[in-house]
Amino acid sequence: MKTILTTLNAKYIHTSLALRLLYVANKDRFDLSFREYVIKEDIEAVAQDLLNQNPDILGMSVYIWNVEQTNKLINILKEKNPNIIIILGGPEVTYEPQFFLDKWDIDYIISGEGEFVLGELLEAIQSGVQTEIKGVSHKGYISKEIARADLNKIATLPSPYTLEEDKEAMKNKLVYFESSRGCPYQCQYCLSSLEKGVRYYPQEYIFHNLKYLIDNGAKQIKFLDRTFNLNKDHTHAIFDFLIENYRPNLSCQFEIYADLLSDDIIDYLNQNLKLKHFRFEIGIQSTHEPTNIAVKRKQDFDLLAGNIKKLMDGGKIDLHLDLIAGLPYETLERFIKSFNDVFALKAKEVQLGFLKMLRGTSLRKNADLFGYKYNQSAPYEIEYNNCISQEELERIHEAEHALEKYWNSGKFTRTLNRLFESHYKDKYFELFDEIGQFYKVQQYPHHGYRLEDVFLNLHHFLLSKDIDLLDLLKTDYYCNFKIRPHGFWEDRIEKKIRKRLLYDIGQDKKFLSKHKLNRRIIEKQAVIDAVSENEYLLTVFLTEGELVKHLFLPYKVAE
Repeated sequence: MKTILTTLNAKYIHTSLALRLLYVANKDRFDLSFREYVIKEDIEAVAQDLLNQNPDILGMSVYIWNVEQTNKLINILKEKNPNIIIILGGPEVTYEPQFFLDKWDIDYIISGEGEFVLGELLEAIQSGVQTEIKGVSHKGYISKEIARADLNKIATLPSPYTLEEDKEAMKNKLVYFESSRGCPYQCQYCLSSLEKGVRYYPQEYIFHNLKYLIDNGAKQIKFLDRTFNLNKDHTHAIFDFLIENYRPNLSCQFEIYADLLSDDIIDYLNQNLKLKHFRFEIGIQSTHEPTNIAVKRKQDFDLLAGNIKKLMDGGKIDLHLDLIAGLPYETLERFIKSFNDVFALKAKEVQLGFLKMLRGTSLRKNADLFGYKYNQSAPYEIEYNNCISQEELERIHEAEHALEKYWNSGKFTRTLNRLFESHYKDKYFELFDEIGQFYKVQQYPHHGYRLEDVFLNLHHFLLSKDIDLLDLLKTDYYCNFKIRPHGFWEDRIEKKIRKRLLYDIGQDKKFLSKHKLNRRIIEKQAVIDAVSENEYLLTVFLTEGELVKHLFLPYKVAE
């Protein structure tokens, strides 16, 4: 029987490691293949493409980001071919198989890690024998088991990372990689809390596959390990390997529990890493201890913050810090405190998420204890609880849009740092909140905007606060371009005067020699802005291969 494994990825650059593991574990025993799509694709077209392959069985990976589209896809498939057998797997269906078997037109659900369970199920389907398989549920039978695969056995299979069909794509896509499975922590909002213990792949298997990815041009490797640095020896061995096998233009991303970082490993990374080689994602979520206790999250913020500062001081690793709005016992005021505590660390990115009541989690089961009201459709985001109102969460949403545009984008660094030094000292959330409310009042769009508009909107916001940082905004704006752009501000220099100024500069041989410029560069790659009367700022865009330098030179014009 012909079987196709498929899923709807969140973005084109994503790849599904789960499909590849299922494929390599079973391809030699069954007529098996896999196909990937993206959630933004037309579902009718996806259904037709799958049906054109004439499969007897479809296996689908279901996640919080694709559950609604997957349901629509199944309905279309079953309508056009009622005989097709559909098997579901993935975290979204693992812990509530009864719900999906009752509500969806499907045949089987695999709960947990399905690499070897899938083979048992396919054998049973092909033989026509209905057997009870651990981890497999169907109408009339719900398995109480969550399947766990033997990682040593997986390591003996053909590698999911070295498939020929992925060789070219890995240069443009994100490669997901796992060196372990499981999580030791019990955070009540997270599905990983339901896994017991942490298991590791053999070191030889890890190194072999990493070497292949490095040698074959992978651009981004994201480790899926829930707490990558749990085991010190394991962590150090992989860090050593990646540093010893460093290749330019490769970024490796890890989920790190910052409390566990020792001074030794921080010093080691700061001394041995190349710039932009590693990126750490660190979940902080809240700095309010009653909140952390309520969700069973162990955290020492002082220790964590100290370790983050040491990494920041090293200047080698890009840090991405996570916060969650809507956790138990956190009022708006207390959330603002958490936000400001975390933002004060000045990481490159601060990710502000909103609590989601994931199926199977303890917090969802105990939602009434905290007065939670949440959306019944994925992603099950909360609407309010006993401590924070719907209006307050909507306000945080507006601030989050501003955070993404003006900090996480990395396009406004100079301007925002000046604001935090002069007008919003230690009031980080307050700035984003005020920008968010300004956007709301002015009815500025959150999506579909031009870069010039985002700069102009911030300029208008600052003027509404009697703050004039236009020169810094211009500098930030110019740093986003490789060639001379149009301005977002009102041009106050007449064309004739501008042309004369650029001509005069182009004739100044001493000036050109000092800055290694020439007349042609000045004419073609420079802009000039008035700073004050008879004083101007010259900005030159210099290209050296792919490296772009923005040279900011004050140039006084003689009277």
